[in-house]
Amino acid sequence: MVDRTRVIPLLVACAVGMEMIDSTVIATALPAIAGDFGVRPLTLAVAVTAYMLSLAVFIPISGWVSDRFGSRNVFQAAIVLFLAGSVGCAFANSVPELVVARVIQGIGGSMTTPVGRLVLVRTVPKERLVDAMALVAIPALVGPLIGPPLGGFIVEHYSWRWIFWINVPIGIIGLLLGALVLPRDEHRASSPFDLKGFALIAIGLSLMMGGLETAGRGVVDGAATLGLIAAGAVLTALYVLHARRAEKPVIELKLLQVRTFSSTVLGGFLSRSGMGALAVLTPLMLQVGYGFSPLEAGILSVSAAVGAMGAKSAVTRIIATLGFRRTLLVFSAATGASIVPMGFTRPDLFPLGIVLLLLVSGVVRSVLFTTMQTLTYADVDDDHMSQATSFASVAQQLSLAAGVAIGTVLVHVFSGLGFAQPGGQPAPFAFALAFIVVGVMSMSSLLSFRTLPADAGANYTPGARRGGRGRPVSPAAPSLNAIEGSVGEMEAEAGLDRPVREGRSRP
Repeated sequence: MVDRTRVIPLLVACAVGMEMIDSTVIATALPAIAGDFGVRPLTLAVAVTAYMLSLAVFIPISGWVSDRFGSRNVFQAAIVLFLAGSVGCAFANSVPELVVARVIQGIGGSMTTPVGRLVLVRTVPKERLVDAMALVAIPALVGPLIGPPLGGFIVEHYSWRWIFWINVPIGIIGLLLGALVLPRDEHRASSPFDLKGFALIAIGLSLMMGGLETAGRGVVDGAATLGLIAAGAVLTALYVLHARRAEKPVIELKLLQVRTFSSTVLGGFLSRSGMGALAVLTPLMLQVGYGFSPLEAGILSVSAAVGAMGAKSAVTRIIATLGFRRTLLVFSAATGASIVPMGFTRPDLFPLGIVLLLLVSGVVRSVLFTTMQTLTYADVDDDHMSQATSFASVAQQLSLAAGVAIGTVLVHVFSGLGFAQPGGQPAPFAFALAFIVVGVMSMSSLLSFRTLPADAGANYTPGARRGGRGRPVSPAAPSLNAIEGSVGEMEAEAGLDRPVREGRSRP
């Protein structure tokens, strides 16, 4: 007899691992893919942002879909979608084909991990849930460590197409395990789906991101770019009006009335945008700007993930010493400051310089993101916790996509201003200027964190006396959405077993 409580965590870990490896392996392969397609590497950034955007758009409906059609059916269908997208990427022969395949992957990924966590919560006994979630966290931690060098190795010794084929055996194992061990759950009563709100926010965000991706690239004229951004902004504004009237909007904007939630979501958007840009621009700079091989670029790029993992054990002590607000202020400034000099390290002369800088960047952002992740849910009541985790997950994915789009647009613009190599590729100084702008943008999260009261999260600070408004919440609650694997987001996944406390503030 198969022990489902032991096998199901392995199944979900397979799904998370497949998604994490895929999201981190592609960055080092962009120049090789661009060479085959006959386009410039910066153009291929759209393949990264398309995946992140589709994750952001479809994550909010994963719970409703699971209740409506059954988590077992949705989980299996999501793996099939992800595999179909992977195969489509492997066979793609143009940028549009690759983007469509990445969107399909993103839709599958948006359902696979959240629904897998729902299966865990519903099937694993509570006394074993923490161990199960810790097992699921392993791929989230290992993915950023093996993804970049694995992608570089495959591109250098085989073909970039194989980076998508490696998903297939993992996905097949997941499908077989799912067919054997996933229970046939009954369809649960689901609330009416906010179709109008979903359409407004999905189309609005897609149009704005499309306009941002085409800005300054010459793909379409400036008027068309502004038109896309304006149309997206109008639809997003219409969603805001709709959400005020809807009984259960797909994204609950009333959560922004909670000070700790709104400040950390906005500040997190700015700081994570910088990290999203860093994760893609670093391997591009190493390969395009300095002529490193894909494998060399992947090995150097992994330094940030090493630093992030190593800093986890110190976060509790840092928060206990500085408190939440001061920790956010200090480490948001440090995170932005660590990005600014990235383009001036001259890795062609001193590769250890960029390794050290990436290590520092990984350490400071690890402390920052873990602190944000904890404080985000601190004052959200239990009735709104599911909506809050969905909202925060969407914001995280959008911030990473925006960072990639902004970073690559900046490099394109600066190279067009004369900082280009003889063949037209961006010169290292174009990347250096882009890193300065991205670092300052990330550092601007200070403006959001400064609005927090001095005692923000005081009742949840490690070592503080418990009482008053704070009371424990199940460790699995916000952590269920903390594992939304994405480029540079291992900080959130590492907090899967972190206890979070709720307060009385209600949206």
